[in-house]
Amino acid sequence: MKTLLIRPPATYAKNSLNPSVGMPIGLLSIGALLEHHGFAVEILDCQVNTDTPLCENPEGTMQMGLSWEDIARRIKSANADIVGISAPFSAQFHNALQIAELTRSIAPSALIVMGGNHPTVRFEDCFGITDAIDLACIGEGELTMLEIVRIHSAGNETTSIAGTASRNGKNPLRERIAELDSLPLPAYHLIDMEGYFRLYAHGYTERIARRYSGSERAVSLITSRGCPFNCVFCSIHLHMGRKWRSHSVEYIKRHLDLLETGYGIRHIHFEDDNLSADPRRFKEILLLLRDRERRFTWDTPNGVRVDSLNRELIELSKASGCVYLVFGVESGNKRVLHEVVDKKLDLDTVATAARWCRDAGLDSMAFYVIGFPGEQLSEMRDTTSFALRLLKEFDVLPNLFVATPLPGTRLEAVCLEKGYLKQPLSPAEYASMTQGGFFIETDSFSCEEIASVLSDFSRKVKPLFIRNAILFILYHPTVVPRLIREILWLYQSIPVMKAAYRVLEFKNCLKQKQPEGM
Repeated sequence: MKTLLIRPPATYAKNSLNPSVGMPIGLLSIGALLEHHGFAVEILDCQVNTDTPLCENPEGTMQMGLSWEDIARRIKSANADIVGISAPFSAQFHNALQIAELTRSIAPSALIVMGGNHPTVRFEDCFGITDAIDLACIGEGELTMLEIVRIHSAGNETTSIAGTASRNGKNPLRERIAELDSLPLPAYHLIDMEGYFRLYAHGYTERIARRYSGSERAVSLITSRGCPFNCVFCSIHLHMGRKWRSHSVEYIKRHLDLLETGYGIRHIHFEDDNLSADPRRFKEILLLLRDRERRFTWDTPNGVRVDSLNRELIELSKASGCVYLVFGVESGNKRVLHEVVDKKLDLDTVATAARWCRDAGLDSMAFYVIGFPGEQLSEMRDTTSFALRLLKEFDVLPNLFVATPLPGTRLEAVCLEKGYLKQPLSPAEYASMTQGGFFIETDSFSCEEIASVLSDFSRKVKPLFIRNAILFILYHPTVVPRLIREILWLYQSIPVMKAAYRVLEFKNCLKQKQPEGM
């Protein structure tokens, strides 16, 4: 039997987020395990279309990837017996449903399975909205999908498999994978790696990236899973569990060797939710990166926990090729941070880590969130003031979000219990929130007041950002030609002012070596 693994196309509202694409990490891991056990596998990434990366849908949205006509042809050509569809984001769930219905019309006898974050926490959506889906995969997909393929290949019933749900209900959960090293390395040969790099070269980068040596050939890696912490807004533990598990440094070395020798990869996005959870292991990874004959550059787009760092680790991060670190701060108000967000973090450690990064010449960014139930407007302004202070004193780029009640989170439960949401948000409403829409209102704040805080913050950020950029250029005038080239490069896909802002977000990248052939 043949299995087809599909990542649906992505939809963007006009003039919203920058359309982008990254490699389907989950499908690469599932595909590798199925191949390892002798099953035929194909991956169809509908977000990759190097000829026409973006097309306009009839309703006016922009679609990243293949047209629906091309998708239909490729599904038919695959002639698969089992089809697994990835649905990690609630905001894009409608595309996953459309893939399922399209697949059912083309291959009426195929077993259709949907997995990812959204089906894990709202498996009912897989069956209540469409009749096209047979199974929902809950939690980590590798071992569950392997059992599904084995049982279906043998002609047996699949509705009682652990870690799945069907129209008959939800089955017992599957144990999380304790030994991550037992998984084979991702099956990169199942996708067109060069196709992604061609899209990156035209600005369609999934993660913030700058053109320093090697940045044109980047992949995302996850070296650990699970989160033992309990932030009210986070959904990670729903999918990956609370127990932190990690690949060994030896496994990571094998992975890096494959990426370098097999695919010419030069930059790594470490997508771990807790990359530095074990400081000793983190240091070993840094030493591995530093001591390689040909180094990678790397970053941490999902952030690291600030209180797991020290000066040595930050300096070693810089020495090993790190181009920027991201701190998960969440709130600049101690009460909100401890009592509302439920994140036990000392804000003094954030300022200290920011100073260490500045001294090491390492760019940094911080994530902040406002608009939590139980938060006051004055406390939100404490957060924006803290963010402005770190920007002014240490050039920490702020990234301010509004609290989003993701499916299955404690934040969603609080909002429903208190009546701040009349019902769970729909996928369309989640899409609206990713484009700047607000849905939470309490006795302490309205959507209009949240918008006012954001507007005031943006107004104050701009002059500080410009000030820091001017000072940087004055101290490093030799970067000006490179600055202009980078702006013109990004201008291929985004407006010129936005391109200038993007280039100057992480200024130290401008001092690094120009990529070969650029």
